[in-house]
Amino acid sequence: MKKKFITPVVAAAVLSLSLFGCASSSETTAMDETTTMSETQTMAGETEMETTEAASNISLTNTEEYDEMFKNVSDTKQYDLIALAKTSPNLSTFAAMVEAAGIASAITPDKKFTIFAPTNEAFSAMPRAELDRLMKPENKAELIKVLQLHILPNEVASTRFTDNQRIKAGEDMYINIEVDNARGVTVGGANVIKPDVMASNGVLHVVDGVITTTSGTTK
Repeated sequence: MKKKFITPVVAAAVLSLSLFGCASSSETTAMDETTTMSETQTMAGETEMETTEAASNISLTNTEEYDEMFKNVSDTKQYDLIALAKTSPNLSTFAAMVEAAGIASAITPDKKFTIFAPTNEAFSAMPRAELDRLMKPENKAELIKVLQLHILPNEVASTRFTDNQRIKAGEDMYINIEVDNARGVTVGGANVIKPDVMASNGVLHVVDGVITTTSGTTK
């Protein structure tokens, strides 16, 4: 058996992420692509006023059922990923964090991406004071590091994930992927609760938690 991997760099401090798992040496998929982006090349600037406004949009409550998300959108492919996320009130906090981090311009329309978007309730596991701290301009780099765990610069449908894959998120740090017939796909401890919402520049998977990493010695 040979490990299959991709080495995307998500637009945050030029930190590499690699997704790999067991596959035959002859197997080739869309996940074999490699993409590199530089924060200095793709990040848009932001003002303190913009960050303050984004912080005021933080909500820890979902207002619609998962099955109802995006039902008011006749064709999700008419929207790019960030615009699509903004159409759902359940993702208003994630959208506000993307705005505060200034990474929307990195999710370009000419490439394909995968976004794992936590719901508002997913962020309730974090102390409100910590959320407010992350939204401050002086903590922008730290906010970007949180968000980068939720973005892959490849379009990966939920059916492409397999059990025991891992996303490399830094030296000796990984995001574990689990696939279970009952629970579906779990990424970094977050369950994919609404998969495969297609946008013009990729696919969005709604998750019920904030993605976390583990060390290379734990699974």
